[in-house]
Amino acid sequence: MNPFVGATERELAGAVADWAKGLAGRIPAAEKEGALPRDVIADLGRLGVLGMTIPEAAGGLGASGVGFALVLEELSAAWPSLAVGVAVNSGIVAGSIVRHATVEQRQRWLPKLMDGSGLGAFALTEPTSGSDAASLRTAARREGGGWRIDGQKQFITNARYAPFAIVLARVGELDPKRTAAGITAFVVPLDAPGVSVGRPERKLGLRASDTSAIVMDGATIGADAVLGEVGKGFAIAMSGLDGGRIGIAAQSVGIARRALELARAYAKERRQFGRPIADFEGLRFSIAKAESDLAASRLLALRAAWLRDRGRPFTREAAMAKLYASEMAQRATHAAVQILGGNGYMRDYAVERYARDGRATTIYEGTSEIQRIVIARSLLAA
Repeated sequence: MNPFVGATERELAGAVADWAKGLAGRIPAAEKEGALPRDVIADLGRLGVLGMTIPEAAGGLGASGVGFALVLEELSAAWPSLAVGVAVNSGIVAGSIVRHATVEQRQRWLPKLMDGSGLGAFALTEPTSGSDAASLRTAARREGGGWRIDGQKQFITNARYAPFAIVLARVGELDPKRTAAGITAFVVPLDAPGVSVGRPERKLGLRASDTSAIVMDGATIGADAVLGEVGKGFAIAMSGLDGGRIGIAAQSVGIARRALELARAYAKERRQFGRPIADFEGLRFSIAKAESDLAASRLLALRAAWLRDRGRPFTREAAMAKLYASEMAQRATHAAVQILGGNGYMRDYAVERYARDGRATTIYEGTSEIQRIVIARSLLAA
């Protein structure tokens, strides 16, 4: 039983879990190649998963945030690299378009997020601005009835698959006292003149999830490319990241859950000193602690999603969920590897991949240190 989850949400998550069982044979080759199979993305489009957060009136499923969190947990338990791509496409990108785009923009761009032809990208981070996102240097200026953008974005998920990216760029000069001033969100087609995608990053984990730079060298886009209002883009980005942090918490839960499932199964079969290692108290206590933390993390993530669904403030709760769940995932995957011992360190066993994939959860969409700042600021301002 879960007080935040209804029957429809459970059914949706169950259907995705059943579909994801067929992915196991695809994962090793895709992780080695460093790319998600396009037919898998297309399948998610046909199933409606990519459009699940988009209102029914716009062609989506209109699912709740709680439902989306449960689906991300299931995808992450099956294949974290795939879950990351879906989280960005159907979370921060789709959500920003739904909330801030014009009718014409929604009609143009939302279908491209739903049809399975690609996965949308969100381009905020730069080589010199990570946690200090407001210090970004990408510049936009009006030119020839449209806009010209110059700058480089770094660590952009889905860049190679994306039909477009939401790009944050500064209009006007940087004001050191008001660093967020002038930051504007633009919908940038990645086939626009002057736009190129850099080489994929070589990552510790999440290897099938594309992470690449987006370079804009005199990129030219139309006058209608502004998302929201000029100068109001930083608020759009921060609002999107609040929701994205719920998604990271859900991913962390899925990663930890599957790693612990594998560890429990192994512990029942592996025998040492004449009996299954699951009989040893030290190992049993490790599993008990990890499973308790996992259950708490799931409730934190679903609470934040439930608040968001009801239009209530959720920034602090999203940060708490992301902080606790992502750090829980580090402990849980470490415990899983430890339970498997030497085998846990080998690529023949999936727990090593879950340990690598889970490491990013304390970093992207706001580090653990940033989450603590957000939580403390909220508590002390109350």
